[in-house]
Amino acid sequence: MNVQVKKVYRNSYLNIISALFKKLGLPQLIDHLVPVDPQCQTRVSDAVQAILYNVFDGRQALVHLEHWAQEVDCEKLIRPDLHPSWLNDDALARHLDRLYEAGIHNVISTCLIHIYRKEGLSLRAFHADTTDKTVYGAYESASLEALQITHGYNRHHRWQKQIGFGLVGNEDGIPFYGDVHDGNLPDKTWNPEVLSRVHEQLKQAKIEDEWIYVADSAAMTKETLAQTKAANAFLITRGPSSLRIVKTALAEADAEDTTWSDPFTLAERNGATYRVWETASTYEGHPVRLIVVESSALDQRKGKTLEKERTKEAELLREEQARWERHPFSCREDAEQALASLKASLRPRFHRVEAAVEETVRLKKRRGRPKKGAEPEVETLYFLHLDVEFDQDAWEQARRKASRFVLVTTVPKEWKGQPMDAQEILKLYKGQISVEMNFAFLKDPFFTDEIYVKKPERVAVLGYLFLLALAIYRVFQRRVRQFITPEHPLKGPGGRKLTRPTGQAIFQLFQYVNVVLFKLPDGRIQRSLDRSLTPDQRRILQGLGMDESIYV
Repeated sequence: MNVQVKKVYRNSYLNIISALFKKLGLPQLIDHLVPVDPQCQTRVSDAVQAILYNVFDGRQALVHLEHWAQEVDCEKLIRPDLHPSWLNDDALARHLDRLYEAGIHNVISTCLIHIYRKEGLSLRAFHADTTDKTVYGAYESASLEALQITHGYNRHHRWQKQIGFGLVGNEDGIPFYGDVHDGNLPDKTWNPEVLSRVHEQLKQAKIEDEWIYVADSAAMTKETLAQTKAANAFLITRGPSSLRIVKTALAEADAEDTTWSDPFTLAERNGATYRVWETASTYEGHPVRLIVVESSALDQRKGKTLEKERTKEAELLREEQARWERHPFSCREDAEQALASLKASLRPRFHRVEAAVEETVRLKKRRGRPKKGAEPEVETLYFLHLDVEFDQDAWEQARRKASRFVLVTTVPKEWKGQPMDAQEILKLYKGQISVEMNFAFLKDPFFTDEIYVKKPERVAVLGYLFLLALAIYRVFQRRVRQFITPEHPLKGPGGRKLTRPTGQAIFQLFQYVNVVLFKLPDGRIQRSLDRSLTPDQRRILQGLGMDESIYV
C-alpha cells in the first residue's frame, strides 16, 4: 500500500478561529452584504478570511499573503477547492475596493450587530475611547471623502502620520461599534458623533431601550451631554480637574463634616480600596451627579509629581538653612525682621520648619597682631536657625488628595429596578479598561503591523478588518473564560495555572498542532494530526463546541 505525504500544514490555532468565524455565520453575511462577482474566482468572504487569519498568524503585507496561503490549509480554513494562488495581491486589492464601495463601515457594523445577537451579549452599558495608529507612505486619492491620513501628535505627543480608531464595546471588550477616522479628529468632536451613530446602530438592531455610555474626560462637554440625552442614553465620565463644579466637589469633600462611605474593593484580589462621597450639581443646564472617589492606589503620574515636589522642597529648605546659618546680623532687630520675612516666604507643604534667632558671642577679628597684654575684644552676632522636619501627616494628606478624582454621571439613582449608587457607578467606570486593552491588540505589531497599501480607501478597509479581527479575538477569549475557572484552571507554560487566560495564552497551547495531508493509493486525500491532542487542548475544543474534526 503506497501512501504518500503530500503536505504538512502548521495550522496551530487558526482552525479554531476559522471554525468560530463560520459558526458565527460571518462568511454568508459578508457575501450577502457584498454579493459574489461571477467573474471572480474568489469571494469577498474569502479575502476577508484570508486577511483575518493572516492577522492572527502574525500579519504580513498583502503582497506576501499568497505565499503565506501556500503554507496553511486554505481548503480547510476558508472553503474547499480554494487554490492559494487565487489569493494574490491583485485579487485582494480588488476585494478591498469592493468592500469600500459597498460601505465598509456599514458592513463591519452589521457584522458586529450580528455577533452581539449570536452571542446574546448585554447592551446595558458600553465603554468608548479612541486611539491612533502610525502609518507610513504617500497615500493618494481622488476622493475628498476618503480617509484623511494626516500628520498629528499622538498620545505620547510625538509628531507622526496617523489614522484614528474609535471603539465602543462591552465589559468583555467585544466591539459593538468601531470606526476608522481621520488622524486629527479630536475626542471632543468624536464623542457626540459616535453617540448618534451607536443610537442608529441600536435602532438597526431594533433596540430602543436606554443604555449607558462610559467615556473618559473628553466626553465632559455640552455637546456630548445633549447628544447623550438625544440618544436615549446616560453618561458616565471623569470630570476634568479644571471644571468649576469638579473643584467645588473636591473642596466640599475635604471638609471635616463630610460623610464618606466605608472602604470597599472592586477586584477579587490585590485590588485598590475605595471610598466615595456624592453630591449634585448642574452643568450647561444638565443636572448631574458628582461622585468623589478616593483610591488607595495613587495614580503613577501623580505619585511621581508629588515625589518631585517633595524632593525639590527639601533641597530648597536645605539651601535656606545653609544660607542663613552663614549670614550674621549685627543687631537683633535686623535678625527679627529677616526672620519675619523668611516665615512669610516659606510655605512648605511636606515639612515643618521651626525658625528662630540665635545669639552668638565670639572673638572679634582684627587685622594684624594684637598688642601685648591687650584684652581680646568680643562681639555679639545674630543668626537665623532653621529646624526642618519631614511632616508625615501632611505628606499622607497630600497623597490622599492626589488619589481623588470626580466622576460625573447622568445615570439616575435607580435604573431598571436596580440601585445605581456611587459604588455601582465607579464599578461601571472602572470597566473602561476593557476598551483600553483593545488598543493593545490594535497596536501589537504581531497582529497589526505596518499597513502596506497605497490608497486611503484601502487603508480604511484594512483598519475595519482589524476591528473585525479584534471582535473575533474577544469572542474567542470570552467563550474560553466561561468554562476556565479558578477551581479548574488550564496548565500554561512551566506549569503555571491559567484561571483567566488571554487569547494569546490559549493560542500558545495550540502552537505546535500540525496537520499532515496523505495521498492514498486511490488518489483520495486524507488529513491527520501529526500527534494526539493534549487533555487541555481537547478540553478547550470541547468547551467551544468543537473537536479535532476542525483539523481533519
